Amino acid sequence: MGRICQGALGRAALCLFIAWTGTASAADFKEPAALAGLVKDGKLPPVEKRLPEKPLVLKPVEKSGKYGGTWRQALMGGSDSLIERSIGYTRLVRWNPAWTEVVPDVAEKIDINPDGTEYVFHLRKGMRWSDGAPFTADDIMFWYQDVLMNKELTPAVPRWLRSGSDPVIVEKIDDSTVRFRFSGPNGMLLENMATTFGSDILAAAPAHYLKQFHKKYNPDGIDKLVAEAKAANWSALFLNKTSFPGRWRNTGRPVLDPWKLTVPYGGTTQVVLERNPYYFKVDPNGQQLPYIDRVTFDIMGDQQAIVLKAINGELDMQNQRLNGLETRIVLAQNRERSGYRLFKAQPAWSNAMCIALNQTSKNPVLREIFRKKEFRVGLSLAINREELNDLIYAGQSQPYQAAPRPGTALYDEQMATQYTKYDPKAANEMLDKAGFSKRDAQNFRLGPDGKRISFAIDAATSRRYQIDALELVRKYWAAVGVEMQVRAVEESFAFARMLANEQDGLVWIGGGGYDFLGLLDPKWYFPYENQAAFASAWGIYFQNPNDPNAEEPPEHVKKQQALYVQMQKTPGATGQFAVMKQILEITRDQFYVIGTNMEADNYGVVKNNMRNVPEVMPDTFFYMTPGPTNPEQYFYE
Repeated sequence: MGRICQGALGRAALCLFIAWTGTASAADFKEPAALAGLVKDGKLPPVEKRLPEKPLVLKPVEKSGKYGGTWRQALMGGSDSLIERSIGYTRLVRWNPAWTEVVPDVAEKIDINPDGTEYVFHLRKGMRWSDGAPFTADDIMFWYQDVLMNKELTPAVPRWLRSGSDPVIVEKIDDSTVRFRFSGPNGMLLENMATTFGSDILAAAPAHYLKQFHKKYNPDGIDKLVAEAKAANWSALFLNKTSFPGRWRNTGRPVLDPWKLTVPYGGTTQVVLERNPYYFKVDPNGQQLPYIDRVTFDIMGDQQAIVLKAINGELDMQNQRLNGLETRIVLAQNRERSGYRLFKAQPAWSNAMCIALNQTSKNPVLREIFRKKEFRVGLSLAINREELNDLIYAGQSQPYQAAPRPGTALYDEQMATQYTKYDPKAANEMLDKAGFSKRDAQNFRLGPDGKRISFAIDAATSRRYQIDALELVRKYWAAVGVEMQVRAVEESFAFARMLANEQDGLVWIGGGGYDFLGLLDPKWYFPYENQAAFASAWGIYFQNPNDPNAEEPPEHVKKQQALYVQMQKTPGATGQFAVMKQILEITRDQFYVIGTNMEADNYGVVKNNMRNVPEVMPDTFFYMTPGPTNPEQYFYE
């Protein structure tokens, strides 16, 4: 795969050019028989005219494939993100399959100035949309000038496209080159582009199609289109063509993806996509990708229906909606009968159940108790994680804190394993040290107000295994004199309580796991936002100190928040990881969150005759599973 280099512009350009030109030449280009027939009939240009001057040469996971087949998947409801993840992961830049770096995609190469204030994107010359129209810098400028900077369509420029309060300035250099310029460093621009955010740029970029729905370009005809669509106004009409999930209900929107929509969401039981004849990637033998002809998504009413399709061999490759301990067992049991194998979808979060005691609780007594590190350490030592592993996780897990996974750049063994040994004696000593040695007649510890330490922890009813695990934790803590109640609540209610800083305690999956997840979503490492459930009000302060629910944090938290701002301004993963390690050192020492066991691996199904599917892939929306594994190179033997 290619690399994005930082430094002098000439050197960066050379690095990317060498990495991505590949070996195929125009004379070598090949295409499926169906497209060759359309070329012969004069309905399509020759393949070399449909590809850019320098197509992206993609190395297959196993071997070069052959054309044909239909990839069958299943969605739940009308707004499932699987369609975006599996066939819509096209960006200016993208994650590499291992999720260890950002690599070029639609952009052939990217020049970055040393301080991360300017990014020059060199687009692939001769590239085309799925309808054959040229893709040029003018499309990016349309997105910038007429979508991003239009207040009716974008009331506030997203944070990742700003430096402080100043929005990005995008400039056209020539027909295949654009510059993104910031008033200050924006070191995380490319990482954000590789996430779901990046899809919004290209979805709103086909100017030749979208101008008809824009008031500026169609002032006389826009009202008629709004009325026909029964939209509230022109901006609602436009956004329904470009935003998720509306863009998957629109067969007219040209794409740069491997497949184009032919039967959309809405009023049907199946979404259908067919190959994009202008797709910009080839394999090392010059075969234009994708290998697979069609993709279908059956729309199902519930998760169990999707699981049933999987065990009956009716899904060709999928992991979404197949997660869970019970599902893993039934998938494994039906492999031979239904002709599929399993691939590992490794959760990006490292911990199956993080226990967050809210240090900014609105209960002043509990906040005083929860802020004592010795109290949190004592409770951690009181948990029998080996028993949790046997009883809850079927022996598939191991004791672990909310820490980066082994084998990652940010892995810290001490952080991952500290206070995980079951030691009731040490737990009692630590709780005594915290200042809570006095007990009541039932042997429960007394707090600073002289009353029994007692609190509830919210657990989502949708996560049954967490409720079961928390019930065991309740018993462990009672044995060392701390009373905890399990409050099982509907997930949206638990989430709303957390956002309002109403919770005293909350359990959730957590820990940064993979390196880039920790960088992009560090809420388990320091109070980054209101979803940092161990200190919601401190997280609110970081996002907006003037928010009425914000609370000024202590100095060690402020230091982490300042370091994170520094990291966001640092271009390049090496520098970003160096700053993140400083943040994690404080996290390790403060021990904000009580982890339990490592999140066990999830699994997906893949038919035995489907090839080039990796045996292991990260599993999270931030990675857009399975998009970065390059589904365009999957094929059937």
